[in-house]
Amino acid sequence: MNKNFLFLAISFVLINTTGCQHIQTAADSTVGAISKGVNAYDGWVSKGTQRVWDEMSNTEIRNKFLVLSNNSNNNVIVLNPSLINDKFKLEKRTMGSIHLEKYINHEANFSEANRKINNGIYISEKDLASKMFIEQALAKGHQVRMYKKNINKDLNNGLVQSISEFNGAANRYDVDPAFVEFDKNGSPVAIMTRSWQTISAIGVDSRIYTNIYFAQDALRWFENNFSNRYLEDSLIRVYK
Repeated sequence: MNKNFLFLAISFVLINTTGCQHIQTAADSTVGAISKGVNAYDGWVSKGTQRVWDEMSNTEIRNKFLVLSNNSNNNVIVLNPSLINDKFKLEKRTMGSIHLEKYINHEANFSEANRKINNGIYISEKDLASKMFIEQALAKGHQVRMYKKNINKDLNNGLVQSISEFNGAANRYDVDPAFVEFDKNGSPVAIMTRSWQTISAIGVDSRIYTNIYFAQDALRWFENNFSNRYLEDSLIRVYK
């Protein structure tokens, strides 16, 4: 009786051990497959990011405002550290545009927030984004023309924005001047506009958005919709 019991116990242990080994082997195989899948996905994403970087249509603006960073063997497009240090955030990017966000201040209500904006709480034409936009243009022998806020408003009304309309938010497109880069032949190369968004959140937060456009369709739209006379009448200064 005792021998039979001992035999059964030993058999159970052997079977259980063998089963566990099979389970562990299967688990190891599954983990290995998942790891390979993750690595393959990461590689696919990394190659996709590299392709996006390579195909951005204005490499000078791309290299001035963005950085292709290698993070754990994956390519990631991030904002220039100088802009990050100046409290800018990368809101959105496409093959032909870059959109930045910067938090400005907090006020008790919309009326006070707009009063501060109207009184120049933030001078966008002197900020780092403007300086970098002008620098990259001048480095190519191009010039940048700064236009009054009516041009900024018209540009924002016609070009895709990174901000949207929703309850509790108010967007403004008519506060700041606009910048347009022109090449040596007088053709537009890039456009920079500013948009404001105030959002109600236990008071009102104000943010400014920097929109940089360099896709050919945006530049053609600009040429077709803004006459030389209208631009000349709204010109503030030329950087060259």
